[in-house]
Amino acid sequence: MLAIGLVAGIANVTAGGGSMLTVPLMILLGLPGPVANGTNRVALIAQNLVAVPTFRAGGIRGLRRLAPLIALALPGAAAGAWLGAVIPDAAFRRVLGAAVLVLAVLVIVRPRPPAGDAGPDGDGFRPLTWLAFALLGVYAGFLQAGIGFMIVFVLAGLEGLPLVRCHAFKVFVVLCLQAVALPVFAWHGLVAWGHGLVLAVGLGLGGFVGARLTLAAGERVLRVILGVAAVALAVRLLAG
Repeated sequence: MLAIGLVAGIANVTAGGGSMLTVPLMILLGLPGPVANGTNRVALIAQNLVAVPTFRAGGIRGLRRLAPLIALALPGAAAGAWLGAVIPDAAFRRVLGAAVLVLAVLVIVRPRPPAGDAGPDGDGFRPLTWLAFALLGVYAGFLQAGIGFMIVFVLAGLEGLPLVRCHAFKVFVVLCLQAVALPVFAWHGLVAWGHGLVLAVGLGLGGFVGARLTLAAGERVLRVILGVAAVALAVRLLAG
């Protein structure tokens, strides 16, 4: 779990999709799907508590601009977490397997985001960005796996932000959303704290390394490796 946590932490920050490794791993180790889903939030919070200040130390600024989008997404994260807490284990495994398979394809064939900081005038956001974040909040609370890719797609594809800034902003958004989702899973008794704390150590280290790697700009090989691994895990989950 420490080793996978380290890899997943690096993947989450430099590209995204580390939960496509950690959640299936905990399921394969014997945790029910909803418990693995809830437990994963402990490690994600630890990872991003490390990654956010690392990005700030590297000169990334402007996180406050995202506050309105995050505020919009928070109620959806709570609602999505409630859905993730009550869904049956068998249904969760199938949903996760299908999501992993789709997101694995996106990992490999992800279109190149536009260059430059060509967002809308002023501090506003495009209407489609507001809608996307409202939906992303629900997904982040419910499943989480691949949410990093989706946030980067929105910020790069719709707002035209540079890729390094997108990754830095992504970890801050995920931190806020999971701070809302974790108490919902904990309330339902769906957090294995021992597993979560062990995984948190790995993801915390990976978050630091991943932030440093992102600042140095390098993710192509990791994206291909993660995509191949995610496809294998998706096939395993869907096969039952």
